[in-house]
Amino acid sequence: MSLASALRLLTRFRIPGKEIEQRGRTLFWFPIVGALLGCISCLFALLPLSAPIRSVLVLIGGVYFTRALHYDGVADLADGLGGGFTKERSLEIMRDSHIGAFGTIALMLVVLLQYSLLLDVVEHPPMLILVPALGRLAQVWAASLMNYAREGEGMASSLVRRAKWHHALLPTLQVGLLILLLFVLHHPYAIPVLAAFGGIVLSTTILCLISRKRLGGITGDVLGSVEVFGETAALLGIVFALA
Repeated sequence: MSLASALRLLTRFRIPGKEIEQRGRTLFWFPIVGALLGCISCLFALLPLSAPIRSVLVLIGGVYFTRALHYDGVADLADGLGGGFTKERSLEIMRDSHIGAFGTIALMLVVLLQYSLLLDVVEHPPMLILVPALGRLAQVWAASLMNYAREGEGMASSLVRRAKWHHALLPTLQVGLLILLLFVLHHPYAIPVLAAFGGIVLSTTILCLISRKRLGGITGDVLGSVEVFGETAALLGIVFALA
C-alpha cells in the first residue's frame, strides 16, 4: 500500500507490507503522513504546560518520530554548499557522515528559529497539523519537478527519477481547495493558512533554484532541507498573519 510505504519512508513507524514498485505513487501520501505527524504535535500543544515546554516537546516529537531524517539533510546540505566550490566537491562533502561547522551552525539557527516561532503557534494547535503537511507537500513539489543530481541508484534517486509533474497535482489541489473553503467560510485561520502556503512556495522555490545552480539538481539531503525550511517558512507565515 502506498500509504504504508510513505510511512516507512518518512517516519520511524514500521508498518508491515511490501514496498511498491512505483515509488512515485507514495508522493500523494506525503502531506497526509505530515498531517498524521502534526496530530502528534497538536497533542503536545494541548498539554497543560507553559508555551516554552510545549514548543520543545513539539520539536522533540518531530525529531524523534522522523528519526531526525530531515534535519540531517539540513546539516549535510549546509556543509556541502558552504565547503564545496564545485558540484562534485559539494556532493562529496554531503556524503560524509560527519557534521562540519556549516552544518552545526545551520542546525542551531533553524532549531532556534523554529522554537521561537512555535512559542506563538502552539497557542493555535490546528496549525501544527497543517505545518508538517505543507512541509511534505514541498517535498512532493521538489521531487516531481527537479532532476536528481547524483549518478547511481538509491532511496531518494529512485523516488525522484520516477516522479512526474502530475504526482504533485492532486496534493496541491487538495491544499488549494482547503484554503478556498476556509475563505468561503470566513474562517479566522484562512489568512494564516494562506500565509503558510505562500511561505512554502517561496522557500521551496529558492532552495530548488540554489540546488539546481550549485548541485545540478536535488538529492535526498536537499529533499530533507526542503521539508525543514518549508515548515519553518510556514511557521513564519502563520506568525506574521496572526500578529
